[in-house]
Amino acid sequence: MRTEIDLDAASRAGIIGEDTAIALRNFQAQQDGVSAASAEKFQLFGGYADLVSALGTGLVLVAMWMAAVAWHNDLSVTILIVPMIAAIAFILATRADLRASPALGFVLMIAFLVSFATTPLAFAEVFDLLSPRMTIVKAALMGAATFIGTAIFWRSFRFPPTLAFAISGFSLILIEELTKQYHRRMFFETGETATLFTTDAIPALIALAIALVTLVWAIWYDISDVRRETERSQTAFWLHCCAGFLLTRALFSLLTGAEVINDTLVLTGLEAHHVPLLFLMMFGAAFISLLLDRRSLLTGVLLPICGIFGSQDGAVAAGMMMAGISLLFFNWGWVRMRIALLSAIPAKLEAQLPRTNLALLGQRPTRRHAELSPAKPGARLR
Repeated sequence: MRTEIDLDAASRAGIIGEDTAIALRNFQAQQDGVSAASAEKFQLFGGYADLVSALGTGLVLVAMWMAAVAWHNDLSVTILIVPMIAAIAFILATRADLRASPALGFVLMIAFLVSFATTPLAFAEVFDLLSPRMTIVKAALMGAATFIGTAIFWRSFRFPPTLAFAISGFSLILIEELTKQYHRRMFFETGETATLFTTDAIPALIALAIALVTLVWAIWYDISDVRRETERSQTAFWLHCCAGFLLTRALFSLLTGAEVINDTLVLTGLEAHHVPLLFLMMFGAAFISLLLDRRSLLTGVLLPICGIFGSQDGAVAAGMMMAGISLLFFNWGWVRMRIALLSAIPAKLEAQLPRTNLALLGQRPTRRHAELSPAKPGARLR
């Protein structure tokens, strides 16, 4: 069975009719035993050829990046190699079919966005335009470059993971620079380098705001494609993963005083009175995930819990056990719990959510969930 995107292409080309495409999707859902929406299908690899292309391209681009880092004191090398990586990645992306080669798309997307975002800093470092203490200015430069690069790549290719990766990268850059700024301020005020956010919650609040905006954005993509038959559903998938991870990190940073972003998943400092809030957050995430039929959101929320109890012996194992049991519990009873939940909400709200039934009748809803008229040959399906 080919993917739903291929069925769309065949329908647009007039090879099969919309009724045939619907019948094929229903047949696949019945074979899987779950609706297409609940399956949350997404692509990481388009085949071994795609994997080899991604591996080869990645090795070449990483080698170029290592050369730029090794020769960063050489003006001509630094200001040429970094933008060159972005240009090569973009040109290769225009030559490739990123839908059919998602692994290659991942490599090219990461190479383009990272090199595009760091190009302003490369020029600033070479020409010594910024002092080492101007961390916020550096973050602003990289944030602006990330936004511009994301807009270029997204408008050119509509590659589903692009938005989530850009938001994650921007959040990482901004929070890391704010952390450095806070540590530097604490050092000059006290003479000691701070290791935890004990009084300054600004990075956590910023991460929380970004997570909530990302979640709303993901929900908008979800309700614009309730059957999850277009690229919008895959874009929402990655946005939910990003939102869930940032949401957990931000909330527990506010609770425990730990840094939002560090080198590991560990968030130390959880105390006994925080445990009820932990379960409240877990069930709140499960409620939203069930409504939206998004396991990716629940997974993004629960994975950071693996290190929520600290790095002591057995603590990480306890967090992993809690996260694993929660994922299995909700996954095994997912459809049954979701049907029960949807039966308790108003019909108008239920109509805006992904479908639970296997057989879908009629043509795909539009963004306003009205039935489409028969598609004309060559017309673009929404």
